[in-house]
Amino acid sequence: MALDYPSILFFLALNNLFIIALFIYQYFYHHKRWYLLLVALGIAFQVIAIVLFNFRAHFPPLFSTRISSFLMISSFALTSFGLLSFDGKIRKKLMWVFIVAVFLTFFWGLIIEENNTILNVVRIASSSFFFGVGSFYLFTHKSKYKSALLISGVLLIYSLFQLVRASYIYQLDQSYIYATNSSIGNWFLIISLFVISGSCIGFIMLLKEIDQKTILEKNIIIQQSKLKLEEFHQTQNKLFSIIAHDLRNPFNNIIGLSELLKESDMDGVESVEYIDLINSTAKNTLNLLDNLLNWAKSQTGDLSFISEKVILSKVLNEILWLKESLAKAKNISLNYAPTDEIELYTDRNILGTILRNLISNAIKFTNQGGSITVLATTNEHEVEISICDNGVGMSEETIRKIFDPSTTMTSLGTDNEGGSGLGLVLCREFVKRLDGHLWVESVEGQGSNFKFTLPLASKVLPSSSFVSKEV
Repeated sequence: MALDYPSILFFLALNNLFIIALFIYQYFYHHKRWYLLLVALGIAFQVIAIVLFNFRAHFPPLFSTRISSFLMISSFALTSFGLLSFDGKIRKKLMWVFIVAVFLTFFWGLIIEENNTILNVVRIASSSFFFGVGSFYLFTHKSKYKSALLISGVLLIYSLFQLVRASYIYQLDQSYIYATNSSIGNWFLIISLFVISGSCIGFIMLLKEIDQKTILEKNIIIQQSKLKLEEFHQTQNKLFSIIAHDLRNPFNNIIGLSELLKESDMDGVESVEYIDLINSTAKNTLNLLDNLLNWAKSQTGDLSFISEKVILSKVLNEILWLKESLAKAKNISLNYAPTDEIELYTDRNILGTILRNLISNAIKFTNQGGSITVLATTNEHEVEISICDNGVGMSEETIRKIFDPSTTMTSLGTDNEGGSGLGLVLCREFVKRLDGHLWVESVEGQGSNFKFTLPLASKVLPSSSFVSKEV
């Protein structure tokens, strides 16, 4: 098959100019990314090399040969490096390998430039190397874009063909002249057109594929932000509701009781009763304020955790002593008999908040004359703490709701004690942050048993927000 080489090369140059214009347009109007200009520069070098070759009669022979040789070798390196850099990552080590390979190939060509056959073999082998490396990087990229695999396949075909072509030319008995009709030369022109057009179209498709993935990722982030905003809005509404109702009522009670004490003549026994009520209301209000503060901090990420070695029995005894007056007001017995000294590695204040809320909840829903038992058992890795009461218990539906922050699940206690509904939600969140697990076993009319686990002192807490402290 005879081909008109000047016409084919002219068409190849026009095709390359169109691709250069396409990549420059993509750079300025769609994707302002450096590797687009790199590919365009590589193809531009190839166009200049082709022009120099076609008009070599108008230039000194050595000048046109050397310049076109350098530009052609550089075009292979620039195009391949630009294509494999589609993720925007600058691979500095590979860049230096390419630069060294370009200059080594060029200077080797200067040494053997009198042997036209070997010179062509060197040029062709260099294109096989550069495009082979590009094919490998595109194929092994972790994102596995479909268009990247397509470009990788095109470059691999071209790289293998160039190896075959180099081997064929090396075995020729006569000097190889590029612009003469031969089967291998004809196939080279056809495949070159296919490779340049296919890889460039595939590259534009790859950029669109990356854009689609980026848009999808941004939509996911927007959706997650929307959900967080909705959660924050629910949190804000809940806080305002608690402040407006649950926090206002106790202060009204304290004010009312204190005014009765101030304005009426009461004997000592009656005064003590009112003072006890004021004291009890103030403690409950303080507990509510603590829960509000801790919950608000946990929602905004401002709550810090300080891990330290803690003796569980000491913390439990402190909480039980604080709750003793509330239990006595309802004639409830608090039972805790520590067996072994259990040592934890956790946040003492947060652990106290969990126990305080669970014991307060047990007192609230236990009838007059009832009992509450606190137990702590250990295994090899963790401790299980349970707060068991013989109070009113819960239905399965209530159990599903009490740990849900989006619901305002509040119930009056056995003596009409109020609440915010925050305590148990806070407990579950704090136990989770301490690398534990909280659950409840309850039968309506028979009582409830709240249990949670925490790691022992030998287990390191996983959260990076913890600060170590030795006491």
